[in-house]
Amino acid sequence: MDGSGSEGSPMFEGLDDEELLVLSAGRADAFGTFYERHAEALLRFFARRTLDPDAAAELTAETFAEAWVSRKRFRPRGLGGAGRLYGIARHQLARFHRRGRVAARARRRLGLPERSVSEEDYERIEELMDLEGIRRAIAEAYQSLSPDQRDAVNLRVVEGRPYPEVASALACSEEAARARVSRALRRLGNLLDLDRAEAVGEEVR
Repeated sequence: MDGSGSEGSPMFEGLDDEELLVLSAGRADAFGTFYERHAEALLRFFARRTLDPDAAAELTAETFAEAWVSRKRFRPRGLGGAGRLYGIARHQLARFHRRGRVAARARRRLGLPERSVSEEDYERIEELMDLEGIRRAIAEAYQSLSPDQRDAVNLRVVEGRPYPEVASALACSEEAARARVSRALRRLGNLLDLDRAEAVGEEVR
């Protein structure tokens, strides 16, 4: 698990988020429970806003790493630990949109390796993006893409082909196909400004 070095413990399941963060100053497994409670919702938060599986995975890892690094400074104020987590997440997202890359400072401080995204990870993150729900909006915006990017999006998003087929159709490697789709989806996400109005409370349900 990124950031804690320990899985969550069943003994912490009845605690609220603020209590978990307070305990995590001395108990890594308390932070593990906090991570398990919010990891998928946070990944969905980033996936819907970046439309980029690699960036979503990296931003999720960096957000939890930053929460772990700063956990001893946390003071409960009745606002909920998830609010702190999403405050870090929004800061990470804003920096990502400004720079076009993830600044993995907290992860470097922890000595964590670069995150690799497997085929299964890609499939799950794309499910969290709710591609079905955004296909119609994408169709209106994708005319602004380059022909190569348009072809990649059409194959992967509109036709729903797996990456090996996308790469074959584009006469490139799977890595290049993924990069082309990711760049195109990032541009479309910026154009469409998808889901930015969602409240934190909706993200952590």
